[in-house]
Amino acid sequence: MRFELSIDEIRASAESVEEAGAFDGQCVHGVATLKEAIDGDLSFLSLAKYVPDLEKTKASVVFVPEDCQLSPQQNQLFLKVKHPNLALARACESIAQSLWPRKPGGLHASSIVDSTAEVDETAYLGPFCVVGGGVKVGPNTQIHAGTVIDDGASIGADCWISSNVSILRDTKIGDRVRLHAGVVLGADGFGYEFNGQQHEKIPHLGWVELDSDVEIGANSSIDRGRLGATFVGQGTKIDNHVQVGHNVSIGKHCILCAQVGIAGSTTIEDFVVFGGRAGASGHLTIGQGSKLAGCAAAFSDLPQNSVSGGTPAIPLNAYQRITVVQRKLPELFKRVQRLESQLGQLSS
Repeated sequence: MRFELSIDEIRASAESVEEAGAFDGQCVHGVATLKEAIDGDLSFLSLAKYVPDLEKTKASVVFVPEDCQLSPQQNQLFLKVKHPNLALARACESIAQSLWPRKPGGLHASSIVDSTAEVDETAYLGPFCVVGGGVKVGPNTQIHAGTVIDDGASIGADCWISSNVSILRDTKIGDRVRLHAGVVLGADGFGYEFNGQQHEKIPHLGWVELDSDVEIGANSSIDRGRLGATFVGQGTKIDNHVQVGHNVSIGKHCILCAQVGIAGSTTIEDFVVFGGRAGASGHLTIGQGSKLAGCAAAFSDLPQNSVSGGTPAIPLNAYQRITVVQRKLPELFKRVQRLESQLGQLSS
């Protein structure tokens, strides 16, 4: 995709900019990695391993770290910033708006809206949306094609809801929430009780509640509570293909990466980070500020500000030492066999 982004807009997106070199153009027309950039592109350097790419890049404007010692090439501008990745994200915000444009308020002719629903006149409903009884949709919210909103659900202001999202009964959504394609909020939790002959289904009578500024990635599911709410706190970001079980409580500004699974009734406190494919079993407390490495699994509570890895999860430095030892086990086994053989020969 080609576009036009002025140098002044790029400068305005960065804080405490120090410049090196000069670019004689007034605009850039693309964003690319250092390796793939061409003349007229904007790029960035965030990791030291890409410094060789910076030396060769054809990008015209590059966000670089404040301590970058390289000099730009001819007709190339380096903008030295504290966080190059963040500066690029802010520079691209206007481009993102063109990729996901806000539609003017109104209902598509093919949408079906119950007569008891309250949809703000500035909200947009796309083709084949279905809105149930008693639903409330706030100002400037965008709801795209094929989304279903069941009875009693409420959605705040300035939300962006992609296509084919299912927002099931009584779900409560705050302001500025972003839901990507295929998200399911409020399906029944996975709850059964064995009665001696078969698994009997446990009714789930609760709901899902998202605080403001939450973002949920494509095809993720958050189950309703058995009793009461499954809750996601303000500013929390959830990646694609994440499963959150019934009555889980997630705090503010947490990060759950792809394929994370959280079993029912676990409490995740504020500022927690789960790496990809990490998980937690049920009825645990994951302490504030703690981090769980990718593919790790917590089977007991984790203290605040802990960093854990492995299955079951243990302190990350201990897990790393164990991993190093595991790689040496075949050789250690051979050495033990040799020692046993030598001791057997000496004893005989």
